[in-house]
Amino acid sequence: MARIQSELCGAVENTGLYSFTVLAVWPITHSFRVLAGSPVSARCQIELSPPKVVVEYGDPFSVNCSSSSDHIEGMGWESPEGGTGFMNGVSSLPLDVDSIALWSINAQCYVTLSDGQQCTERLPVTVYKTPDSVSMPQPSPTGPMVEGQKYRVQCAVAEVAPARHLVVQWHKGDEIFSVDEFNVSSVSPLNVSSVRELTAHRDDSGTRIWCEAMLNFLPAGPQLPPMQSKSHEVIVLYPPTFDELENETLKVPADGEVILNCNATGNPMPAYSWRCPQPVQQMVKQESENQLILTRLLQLPGTYTCTASNTQGNTTKYFTVVEAPMSGEGCSLILKPSRVVVGFGEPVSVSCEAARPVRVLGWESAISASHTQQDLSVQWKVDSLIDWIEEPICYGVFFTAPRQCEEKLNLVLYKTPDSVSIRPVNHTGPMVEGKEYQLLCEVQNIAPVQYLTLRWYREKTEVYNHSFSDLTSSSPVQVSSILLVTPTKAENGAQYRCVAELELGPEGPQPPPTVASEPLNASVYFPPTFLSPEPEVVDLTVGAEISLNCRAAGNPTPVYSWQSPHPTQETMENEAVLTSSSLLPGTYTCTASNALEKKSKQFIVKAKTKVMPLKDPCQKQACAIQTCLQANKYVESMCEAVIREMLRCCETQAAGNSICCSGFKDSKPTDDKRGQT
Repeated sequence: MARIQSELCGAVENTGLYSFTVLAVWPITHSFRVLAGSPVSARCQIELSPPKVVVEYGDPFSVNCSSSSDHIEGMGWESPEGGTGFMNGVSSLPLDVDSIALWSINAQCYVTLSDGQQCTERLPVTVYKTPDSVSMPQPSPTGPMVEGQKYRVQCAVAEVAPARHLVVQWHKGDEIFSVDEFNVSSVSPLNVSSVRELTAHRDDSGTRIWCEAMLNFLPAGPQLPPMQSKSHEVIVLYPPTFDELENETLKVPADGEVILNCNATGNPMPAYSWRCPQPVQQMVKQESENQLILTRLLQLPGTYTCTASNTQGNTTKYFTVVEAPMSGEGCSLILKPSRVVVGFGEPVSVSCEAARPVRVLGWESAISASHTQQDLSVQWKVDSLIDWIEEPICYGVFFTAPRQCEEKLNLVLYKTPDSVSIRPVNHTGPMVEGKEYQLLCEVQNIAPVQYLTLRWYREKTEVYNHSFSDLTSSSPVQVSSILLVTPTKAENGAQYRCVAELELGPEGPQPPPTVASEPLNASVYFPPTFLSPEPEVVDLTVGAEISLNCRAAGNPTPVYSWQSPHPTQETMENEAVLTSSSLLPGTYTCTASNALEKKSKQFIVKAKTKVMPLKDPCQKQACAIQTCLQANKYVESMCEAVIREMLRCCETQAAGNSICCSGFKDSKPTDDKRGQT
């Protein structure tokens, strides 16, 4: 007997069937088979039924291995669960597992042919576990979304295996807007997250968003039902948009009412404000409604301005109400244009025309007054208008009744502000998350103030606006506006601006003139925040490097400290990420701290259990035989005692429990020529 199996007692150069002879009352020859598996060949013809297994952790399964070869000596299953050992004289053998308790199982069927050749066929086994839970936290940042801004949504799948078969689908209403798969090699249960970025749009407001996770083993595996998270309603804030045209011109009817429709859609619901010709402004009672109804008493020609506003912005619509053509010989003075918007110091020119013969036609004005007795038109012209109280009036003296009438020019003289500035009130230095602060916007020398809107912006988003339509001064004034802010950590580094905008109507410059302040950079202090504050469990393989990631967001930037459960362990670096190959099992605590607060997180390091291969019950006796033969120069009579121990072990073991007993237990007596004289 030259050698025993290499995996049992040392290196073997050649595989095959080895024999030795025991000298007793009669010679007995025993054989040991040295296995060296090779891929399936045409001679082996191994078939697995089913060819692969997908099984839930803890469930049973059964697979049959068969061979149609005519030269088969026997076969067996090598498996950490349900292994059979070598079985002589069989061509079909099942692998039965009552309850799978491993996440990775290396099972293979091997067939030994009569010439000593051995073939193997590996059984692919996938062990799965459905998720403990599927959850979707509120989108970040939390609260209602703002149109145009980006938001982070996360789908958290707890304790699922294997993650490489996991599919996460994202739903918005009836639409699947994203599908996520995972390239993960681990076969044991993991916590997995799918993260997506959404851009808020008004069409999404009111829809519901959720995610669902499922293990996909199709087409050959089982079809498992998906698990859904709870859904969240999407609320999107967006500025008002008018239902109809932004500007309208309406004629005063001979009788009936004039309805100015300013209806707009927006979220939050828009609020409305109206600016009317002065006599009408004093009589209008429904200034906050989306419609203005002008009865006969209120049908004064001119420009009516409606502003729809909410927290996200505002938009303005202009209604120009004009007189219908007069029948008969009325007082027909026509101003061209009827409304004039001119900048301080700029030139202006307006024509007054008479629609019937006139004795005298002229302009009454503090500057550039004029008249004519021959023409049907007269011009009021100023090269540089700087008079804040100028109110030009065109008058006519006619031959027929009404013999005298006049038309006042709707003149708006404006000036953009000298400066717009922004500063904190009663505060210096960084702000602290959650506390309330005041920002002050000051506007110097602007006119006319009733056309002014101060708009507050955080980055590109309008957060507040302040109108001064209740003021009536026509000359330059100084005004201010206060914005209350309660900062969050998301606003750290954000810029606040204040913009002064003069909305002067369709006759004014387009777009409306604006002057912006210098930006105010917000520095917001907030305590450390871990991306995942829950304790983490980390598997430890001896000698392998692992990383414990304690990184936290905070302002000021957090500093880190680590506590080890092992006092004798080497001092750990005070870094956000602890990377080491010498950590011991236990609970490690990381503390992230800044000037506001301390936060701690635990990492539970567990030693990874290594599945040991099953030991052959007669390995010890087989190795003893080999050692004895080597020591006695392969004189088998010198090893009878250890051979009897081997026989005794093989007799007490079941037929398939020991590979070492393969070919030994059924050996027949043989003649030993060396023992005869």
